[in-house]
Amino acid sequence: MRTRARRWTVIITAALLLLGTSAWLALRAFLPSDEALARRLEAMFEAHTGQALVIGQLRWRLLGTPVVEVLDAHTQQDEPIRVRRIALHPQLLPLLRRQLVVDRLEVAGAQVPRDALRALRANASIKDGNKVVLRRLVFTEVTYTSYAGIPVEYSGEIRFDEDRLPRRVQIHRPGVEPPVTLDATREGRSDNGADIYRLELQAAGGTASGQAQLSTTDDGHLRFTGQLASRQVEVQALLDAFHRRSFISGRASGTTELRAEGETLGALARSLHTRSELTVDGGRILRIDVDKAVKSLGKESAGETPLDSLSGVVQTQNTEHGMKTEFSEVKAVAGSYSATGHATLYRKRIAAQGRLDIAGGAVGVPFAASGPTRQPEFRIAKGTIAGAAIGTVLLPGIGTAIGAQIGGAVSGPPDTGEEKEPPRRDAPRR
Repeated sequence: MRTRARRWTVIITAALLLLGTSAWLALRAFLPSDEALARRLEAMFEAHTGQALVIGQLRWRLLGTPVVEVLDAHTQQDEPIRVRRIALHPQLLPLLRRQLVVDRLEVAGAQVPRDALRALRANASIKDGNKVVLRRLVFTEVTYTSYAGIPVEYSGEIRFDEDRLPRRVQIHRPGVEPPVTLDATREGRSDNGADIYRLELQAAGGTASGQAQLSTTDDGHLRFTGQLASRQVEVQALLDAFHRRSFISGRASGTTELRAEGETLGALARSLHTRSELTVDGGRILRIDVDKAVKSLGKESAGETPLDSLSGVVQTQNTEHGMKTEFSEVKAVAGSYSATGHATLYRKRIAAQGRLDIAGGAVGVPFAASGPTRQPEFRIAKGTIAGAAIGTVLLPGIGTAIGAQIGGAVSGPPDTGEEKEPPRRDAPRR
């Protein structure tokens, strides 16, 4: 009896092994090779975005921890998007229901030009978006090149809840000292059903903290509102952290209101509007000595100008052509000089007007400036001899610097506000 039992055990085991091996071989016959899957992904990408994709290498495995790894990929555009590595970690069971659930998506070493990303977004099809669920996004050494052509590198992590809204967002500028970090954490809901997020920022030796709410409008759009209180953020260090040149130094403090609305989280970010009321302690105009310039009628201006006080209101608006920044109620005092004014920066151009008062307002000199931000044209009241010198130094030192450098124009380039916006054009196709 024992011999017969052992014989049947051996037969059943052998049959199971044969069945398992046959099933695996049959499955392998239907599963694509690395090369075939790479070509399939390239075709799917072009079908969904209208842009061609080239994958240098693809590796994938099903057993153990499932993963699809894409290496050295780039789009075929005038300024292509390049990615050193993408790793996709999917769940297996949802695939049987024709649903893709990604436990973790890793992106490393990406170069993302603004225009290339805009072209993808304009042509992307999201009809199958409800079949894709992302739990966690991890990105390292991702460089975004803005409208102004300034590349800035970011790293971070985003975790998503079951409703696909972010649970926690952590972003930082790698290798930057003092650290620049953003931490947004979901903390429940308000009485009106809006999701509440706690916001914590650290930058340039200072901090900013506050709260934001994310809600849904009657027409199904997302709406984002929030408030931040910033304390002792060093202006020059902040601009240096984002590869921008500052005209002033000093520690900025104040309050900021945030507002945005859009159909998706991406559209929400692209519509962001901010309004900040700021003051600067220990302010200093860099590279220009206003007193020396005025007394020499502009012949000498090298040096710095310490400011007794500096304040203003800054509003920013993200647009498809970059950030539009408006400065109002600008007030600055430097010894016997004081200045007030307003300005708009949009599409790398400036439009500004103001007044410089000398000796407590005994002499007032109106000024204006417009044109490219790198080389604007200055205009002053005719008949004022000292006006030429004053007008030459005022915009770089007080007018431009107050708003552009304090107002958080870090995520977008300076542009002009007097020009009409160009007509909307379809994003270029391949």
